[in-house]
Parts: sequence; C-alpha cells; structure tokens
Amino acid sequence: MSEPDIDSINHVGIVARDLAATSARYEALGFTLTPFSPHSGAWKPGEPVQRLGSGNRCVMFGRNYLEILANEDAAQPSARLEGYLRHHQGGHIICFNSENLPSVERRITDSGLKTSGVLPLQREIDTPEGVRTAKFERAQFAPDESPEGYIQAARHLTPQYIYQPRYTGHENGCTELSSGYVVVDDLRRFRERYEVYTGLRPRLEEGAAIFDFALCSRLVLMDTARALRDLPGTLYPPLPGIAAVGFRCPDVPAQAQRLRARRIPFATTAEGRLVVPAEEASGIAVVFEPLEKR
Repeated sequence: MSEPDIDSINHVGIVARDLAATSARYEALGFTLTPFSPHSGAWKPGEPVQRLGSGNRCVMFGRNYLEILANEDAAQPSARLEGYLRHHQGGHIICFNSENLPSVERRITDSGLKTSGVLPLQREIDTPEGVRTAKFERAQFAPDESPEGYIQAARHLTPQYIYQPRYTGHENGCTELSSGYVVVDDLRRFRERYEVYTGLRPRLEEGAAIFDFALCSRLVLMDTARALRDLPGTLYPPLPGIAAVGFRCPDVPAQAQRLRARRIPFATTAEGRLVVPAEEASGIAVVFEPLEKR
C-alpha cells in the first residue's frame, strides 16, 4: 500500500425524520449541537451550486463530527433524504477526511471502481463574526456499489468555520468521534472493498475487520454475530448498513450515571463500552468508548 491519503473518519451522517426530537435526544445524551445549517452543492462536476433542500445539526469535536441531517422544509422535502428515510432512519453516510482528493479518486478509479468525481459542497454557518459560507470538496465512492450507505471522502476548505471551539465542549466529556460501525453480510468482500477505499490494511478479529486511521478514529466492519455481541439492542439497519457510531469518553462511569439519571436505556459490554441501542437514538446505536480503546 502507498502512503495513505485518507487520515480519519471526518464524519458519520444520520438521517432523522424528526429533527427536534432527535436533537433533544442527543442533548439528553450529553452532547452540544450546532444550530441548523442548510446545505448547498452540486451533484455533477461543472454544475452550479444550489440549495439541496436539506440541512444539519452537528455534534462537533476538534477533528471530526456527527452530522444529523433533516429536511430544511417539511413541505418541500429533499428527494435524497426522503429516499434514505424510505429505506430506514439512522446511519446513511460515512465521510473520510483527505487533504488530497485527486489522489483518492485516482487510486479508486485505478482499482476499477467508479467515483462521482470531485464535487463542490457548501453550507451557511453561524459564526461569532456573523454568517459565513463553509466550503468543501467531496468525492463519492462507487455510487452504484455501496448498498451500505453514501461513502465518500471530503476536504474542508474553510475548517475554521466548521470546528468552532464554542461547540466542541460536551457535558458528557466526549472528545472525539472515535468509531464508525458497519454491519455487513459478506465480511471478506467488504473488507477488500474498504481496503481500496481507505488505502489501508485492517486488523482482523473474530467477525470484524478494523481500519485504524493515522489522525484519529477507526472503522469497524463486522458480521451479524459480532454485531449482536458488541451492539446489543433490537433495532439494526437493513444489511449491509451503518449500525453505530462511537465516541471517545474519558469518564465512562460518570456517563453511565448520567444515562441512568435521564432514564436512557443502555448496555455495558465486556470491554467496558456503553451502548445506547439504536431504538433509543433515532436509528443508530451510540457507543461511549473508554479512552484506551481504539
């Protein structure tokens, strides 16, 4: 493998039917959320940037984040989000971070897979100095061959508008989006495809392939048996699917007390992780991971 051109999971995106209810739930979990921010972008290279009908609120950290997407106007819903919601509510996007998108695109197309090309994306962001336009570049991977979700890489062109310190502190003390979990029906096939996507070789465990990134975070591909063990609950996405997102939590016992006080159901795994099941978090399991876990 050549020098990696992807260094982390930049964000995981979940699609919510009811943004107000989902926001309230994640605030109850101890997260600070950004204000709503509408999306604009282009779907093909060379097309103009236009409003997309969607927007987000985010759980921000210093280097990555969780994105909660919803329709900007319920009376004029985004066709893209409505398509996601017909499939299921929950995890639909994994976006890797790259400072060299042309290298990523070239590497993937050289492998025989298609990409969307490098496309512009932007959204309006409230800053202490007023509203500013945050700009990105993105490239979607294998649009017709990624049934697990919208898998892409992005480069932030204006990171100062995204990673605002006023939004990166959280009551629960979490410091990072540390893991994305994808449950698959053919672990070897998906492992080989994500080796192409990431340019990395994974660590192999029973029922799982784990991609550790240089900057921060990890991606965990797991089979159903591993998911039933590590992600206890009753709601899972259709296979293959993005099933959970993990957060680095420096004080797991305190977070367990917080969840109990707020009557939010959770399970504790043998490795000391807390798992709020997907049915309690708008369709995606939320995992609080001790600092020493990668």
